[in-house]
Amino acid sequence: MVEQIIMAFLNGILLGGVLALLAFGLNLIFGVVKIIHMAYGQFVMLGFYFIYFFYTAWHIPLLLSMAMGIVAMGLIGILIQLVIINPLLKAPRLNQLLALASLIIVVENLAQVIWGADYRGIPLTMPIIQFGEIFIRSSFLIAFIGAILTLGLLYLFLNRTYLGLGIRAVAQDLEMAKGVGINPNVIYYLTQATGGALTGLVAAFFIPIYTVHPHFGASFTLMAFVIVVFGGMGNLLGGFASAFIIGIATSVTAVLSSKEIADILALVLFIGMMMIRPQGLFGTES
Repeated sequence: MVEQIIMAFLNGILLGGVLALLAFGLNLIFGVVKIIHMAYGQFVMLGFYFIYFFYTAWHIPLLLSMAMGIVAMGLIGILIQLVIINPLLKAPRLNQLLALASLIIVVENLAQVIWGADYRGIPLTMPIIQFGEIFIRSSFLIAFIGAILTLGLLYLFLNRTYLGLGIRAVAQDLEMAKGVGINPNVIYYLTQATGGALTGLVAAFFIPIYTVHPHFGASFTLMAFVIVVFGGMGNLLGGFASAFIIGIATSVTAVLSSKEIADILALVLFIGMMMIRPQGLFGTES
């Protein structure tokens, strides 16, 4: 049992890295555009389907298919900003939520029409890493390393480049950013492109782990939303920390009881945080 708990703890850390990357995109969009992307998990599903289609239908090498999927999702992020989000920027928050929640149904049904309801995946044989009685799936380890490297690069981008500083300026004070010559519309498109590309990247990391179906993204939308709000909406550090807390807690609980209880625990932690600290772990009162 001790070995199982240790293994669950390690797998929870690995899962937390991928969840942190998933939550980062959602958090970035909210922090900059100030809109809650309710269909974010469904875009991960769409990115998964794109990679699957490029690889199986067009017979493009897998790594190139992944790169094309990331680019495609970045372009879709720009399209969503142009067609849906721009008209909603000055709308009441409820209208924004309803419109983006409706996008969930549109994306899921569109996927079902194009690819059908069957489970689809790319069969990959990945070795199991063994340390004594502890076993770790290399697919989880690769996803974790990739997610951490990506988060590191995103940190450097946001803190060491002019475009990244522009994104942070718009997130912190829109009117002041306009005053120093930053065009918020350009920043919005850049943010949506980055968030969309991140959904494609998460989908690429999920390729060796999961199979995809039209409702694949629903659980990841909920999980990303829980992580983001738990850490503090718009706070990237909070989302990073809460991803590991949720990942470890759910992984260990799943071993000690069941996956269903683990999912309940994640929501109980979320509700408890909202009751004790409504602004989230690292959020600030507004």
